[in-house]
Amino acid sequence: MSIDVASHFPPDGKAELERTVAAHMRAIKGSHILQIADEVRALKRSGRRVADFTVGDFASSEFPIPDVLRQKIAEAIDAGETNYPPAPGTPELRNAIARFYDQSLGLAYPTESVIVASGARPVLYGTWRLFVEPGDRTLSFVPAWNAGYYADLTGARHTFVPTTPETNFHPTVAQVADNIPGMSLLSLTSPSNPTGTMIDRDVLGGIAEAVVAENKRRTSGRPLMMIYDQVYWMLRAKERPHYNPVSLVPAVAPYVVQVDAISKCFAATGLRLGWAVMPSYLAGRMSMLIGHVGAWAPRPVQTATAWFLEHPEDIEIYETKMLEGVFARLNKLYDGLMGMKARGLPVDAVRPQGGIYLSFRVDLIGRGFDTNEAIRKALLEDASVAVVQFQAFDLAADTGWFRMSIGAIGLDAIDEALERLESTLVRWLARDKRSA
Repeated sequence: MSIDVASHFPPDGKAELERTVAAHMRAIKGSHILQIADEVRALKRSGRRVADFTVGDFASSEFPIPDVLRQKIAEAIDAGETNYPPAPGTPELRNAIARFYDQSLGLAYPTESVIVASGARPVLYGTWRLFVEPGDRTLSFVPAWNAGYYADLTGARHTFVPTTPETNFHPTVAQVADNIPGMSLLSLTSPSNPTGTMIDRDVLGGIAEAVVAENKRRTSGRPLMMIYDQVYWMLRAKERPHYNPVSLVPAVAPYVVQVDAISKCFAATGLRLGWAVMPSYLAGRMSMLIGHVGAWAPRPVQTATAWFLEHPEDIEIYETKMLEGVFARLNKLYDGLMGMKARGLPVDAVRPQGGIYLSFRVDLIGRGFDTNEAIRKALLEDASVAVVQFQAFDLAADTGWFRMSIGAIGLDAIDEALERLESTLVRWLARDKRSA
């Protein structure tokens, strides 16, 4: 006979949670994006046909991982490579990443600078843990992915500085220079999630110079460190080169942790392999953290990725096809929205530059809608189009801007979504005119 364990729980679980859980965990927030994704999945289970532009993931039917990577993973498993890997990553993979950065980005880091983990998230969180103590001041520019959650988890006093579409939703050099005094950590991303935009060369170079200058002014105490999240750097439009702060200003190298992964560039989100590239004298602490929480990438995936990174011709073949698929979708969305704008509908978008995202605006705040959340829900209900508002990326203002992610949707579904979206907007405008 089984014991009914739940009958022994306190009757008021919410009160018991408040009494039991540590303060920093009582304050933790769940992902708004995943909440929206759960809502969309529930609608799909009910039989609704929804154009899902929410989660930054890939449907394997649309974007499969490289065939050769799949083959090499299977070979590694068959060869018995199913035991624990070393905490910092296998030597073969760390060497391959260092050579890959040298050949692709012109950055000759020592192998000891590379720390491998189960995706980019552990090394992102690890960077916050390395450099941020409770009460330290930290900085990011919004909209941007997840900095607020990491600030909460580390007890930081975080500053969000809003950006605008006029600067491609990236900060200006002046915004960075004005805000970094007294900061412990600065977070930057390019190509950006959620905006699908890339930072300009002169801006990134100016930011790197500002970081170097700030640290020269600090004659004592800890330096200002910088996260440079470039997980999407291989996914970019042909006319948009990717820039790296260390390439532009080598003197900033002691203060930069670069975060990367196979998750996006190889559509391999579920394989869970990412890495940090950082000053080698700091890497040991990151390795200890990864080891203590067991955030190792699976050994077969490490073995296969090490082989793949050493074969640039295979990477080029895969990336050429993937970029065609990504930008066919992004450009179809952009062109469709710009067509609606030309026909007088209240929409806008930023031309796709990098990543798998499109910045999309419905300019109806104050015209039948008071919040982005109200617009999001109405788009889902009336047009069966699921998007994520920029509030999920810490932008406070209700400006009508949303993220559309294309990794899990086909071209035909985009055509259908655009048709539904246009007819919905036409109905909304007609309703607004009648009520005026």
